[in-house]
Amino acid sequence: MRGVGPAIAIAFAIACAGTRALEADRAYQQGLARVDRIDVRAFRERPVSVHVNVYGQLPDTCTELGRSRQERLGSGIEVTLTTRSESGPGCAEEPRPFERRILLDVAGLPPGLYVVKVNGVSGSFQIFEDPETREMDRLRTW
Repeated sequence: MRGVGPAIAIAFAIACAGTRALEADRAYQQGLARVDRIDVRAFRERPVSVHVNVYGQLPDTCTELGRSRQERLGSGIEVTLTTRSESGPGCAEEPRPFERRILLDVAGLPPGLYVVKVNGVSGSFQIFEDPETREMDRLRTW
């Protein structure tokens, strides 16, 4: 009976590792999310934060939202929102609405007007100059 405890622990570890391997081996299709509209919200607190609420449709019951990726391009930010779907015959072609909130990386952006695109759907936001920061910068130059 002494060796039973470690044997069970080893069997459990092997079974769990096998489950993770099966999950990783599944065939998933990558795609882009269908975005219907976006709502951009800029908050004036310091540091400035900008959120984009993304609204769209998933094409079937097997498709789920994937990751989002951001890229700064001049005065714009391009966001790519991906999907992934499991291949298989059990997917009902039922469009399902989704909503995803994305925090934009606006650290270091100077005051100005910016355009954000999520999978081709555009919106804009403005970063205003902070009078306190401007006053502090002026005082530092003396």
